[in-house]
Amino acid sequence: MNHIRYSLILVALVLALSACGGDSGSHSDHGHVHDDHAHDDHAHAEADRGPHGGRLLSQGNFVLELTIFETGTEPHFRAYPSLDGKALPSDQVELRVDLRRINGLPDGQLDPQEFSPEGAYLRGRSVVVEPHSYTARVRATHAGKTYEWNFDSPEDQVQIEASMARSSDVETGSAIAGTIRETLTLTGRTEPNAERVRVVRARYPGTVKSVSVETGDTVTAGQTLARIESDDSLQTYAVTAPIGGTIIKRSTNPGESSGTDALFEIIDSRTLWANLAAFPSDRNKLKLGQSVVVIAADGSAKTQGKIALISSSVTGPTSTVRVVIDNKDARWTPGQFLNAEVTINEKPAAITVPVAALQRMRGNDVVFLVDGDRYQAQPVKIGRRDSERVEILSGLSLGARIVTNNSFLIKADIEKSGAAHDH
Repeated sequence: MNHIRYSLILVALVLALSACGGDSGSHSDHGHVHDDHAHDDHAHAEADRGPHGGRLLSQGNFVLELTIFETGTEPHFRAYPSLDGKALPSDQVELRVDLRRINGLPDGQLDPQEFSPEGAYLRGRSVVVEPHSYTARVRATHAGKTYEWNFDSPEDQVQIEASMARSSDVETGSAIAGTIRETLTLTGRTEPNAERVRVVRARYPGTVKSVSVETGDTVTAGQTLARIESDDSLQTYAVTAPIGGTIIKRSTNPGESSGTDALFEIIDSRTLWANLAAFPSDRNKLKLGQSVVVIAADGSAKTQGKIALISSSVTGPTSTVRVVIDNKDARWTPGQFLNAEVTINEKPAAITVPVAALQRMRGNDVVFLVDGDRYQAQPVKIGRRDSERVEILSGLSLGARIVTNNSFLIKADIEKSGAAHDH
């Protein structure tokens, strides 16, 4: 009964397809192909499917239903051939399917699928790996005649014009070998570099005749700050800046006696100290010279340096870890709260991508491969990671071109387009 029903369905389909212009004579022309993955019209897909839910490929009176079977087993192709509406024995047909996949490299990846007869169908010998997205070339031979088809089967894929990608700040790059850092997070704050702070006093006691700077003024080494008349010699001499920097304290005015008290305090803020707190449990992980990434808590500045000092506190259990910050660009000020990542170990990784390249789709970690204006979601297995890069264990080739920034926009477009997992 099932065989009769199957034959009737195939006869009806063949007649309908022939009426649409199928070529029954030429073996070199490509046959009619139904794309059951089309994104813009899902309503027609049901009519184009065969009795096993697969894609129908027809040429003349020869029909091949091709489906991916994955119920209770690894995904694999199954092909059901028929001639004149009647199922053909599977051992009378030779079949090969070549899949060309996007892999982020110029020539893509060729995935050949060989078939063997198995009961009423031909079964693919290889697993059809995810994503089931490819350009396929199908070649079937029966009774000395060869039939060929080509079709696209996009899945989790979207096409975006280059101008649109640029305006959305979608950036691309290559999967590269790299280093994954094991880091320790510390917090602290910036403080003046005590080695670059000077307190200025009068050389000889006397009366302050004039003051030429204000708090907050920037001065150069040797610049006159004040003039004082000596009580002993009644000679007037200049008080000059011993270093260049900023006046952070002025403690004198004209007409006052200079004595031995401080008149000015100057800080050279071209370098600052990042003083970080480390708990006893972390103390043994820290060493002089380790690399440190220092980030302002408000995100306004970021720099790299090395541990210059590790000292135990006399007032508590924590140790002070010091990094000297290069502040020639004046991005940092004393008193800023800090977060810091100390690299305590580094290990090489064969393939890495930026953290921003990674997204989650249908429970999988994915990156987005780039092929011209097409973007293909590619499941990957990840390994170690740090704040900047992620190790890729499988699913991606070295040198593959991927989306490295704003990858979430590609994910959103794919989900919006309805490029679903559908066979």
